[in-house]
Amino acid sequence: GECDPTDGTVLSVGDVTNAYGLDYRVGTSMAAPVVTGTVALIRQYFEEGWYPSGIKGSGKKITPSGTLVKAIIMNGAQLVAGIQDNKVTVYSSEYDNTQNFGRVSLINSLALDGKNKLETKVYDRESITNDSLKNYNIRINTSGCDATELRVTLAWNDPASTQGCTNCVNNDLDLYIVRDGKTYYPNGLNKKDSKNNAERIRIPATNGQSFKVRVKAYNLATNSQKYSLVVSGCF
Repeated sequence: GECDPTDGTVLSVGDVTNAYGLDYRVGTSMAAPVVTGTVALIRQYFEEGWYPSGIKGSGKKITPSGTLVKAIIMNGAQLVAGIQDNKVTVYSSEYDNTQNFGRVSLINSLALDGKNKLETKVYDRESITNDSLKNYNIRINTSGCDATELRVTLAWNDPASTQGCTNCVNNDLDLYIVRDGKTYYPNGLNKKDSKNNAERIRIPATNGQSFKVRVKAYNLATNSQKYSLVVSGCF
């Protein structure tokens, strides 16, 4: 939309004409440019050395992979109660077909000095072989940090599938977290996710708790698979 004019000008945007107002639009046509701009900011963040402190030039310059950028966007996405579709409210729950991982929110994705109190760890272009397991040990330290949960997101580029394949992942990687003998699974499930190449786990976390983040490779179609892993919270 456009800012309200002060001279009574009637604004025409597409097939909608409004006086003294902003044009209201929804859908993927509106979401796509917002996400595209977010992707550009994430790349700039790493290439200008903002990671990990949130201060420009304080860190090593990094060229993030596409899967890392994707994982960051999904990791910080926020739950919404619903959406408006043609001005009709549609109620939604996490990981459904309406919102999936939620609303994109960069302030909940990466540290920015003076703007938030969040810490993020990224592991990019990690490689894993068939039937192997990788462990990442995380201990919560809330000193100078106010995040109340641990978020972990795994993303990878799956090899092209064969014609006619449905609901299949060729290189199946599995994300799960273990704490005090309990296993947490991704995407709101109570078991491994064998259908998606993006997996996220959210767990409430308090100071001093320890978590084991695990990535397991299962039935790979190739010798190995690269992936990106994002962890956010207080460390």
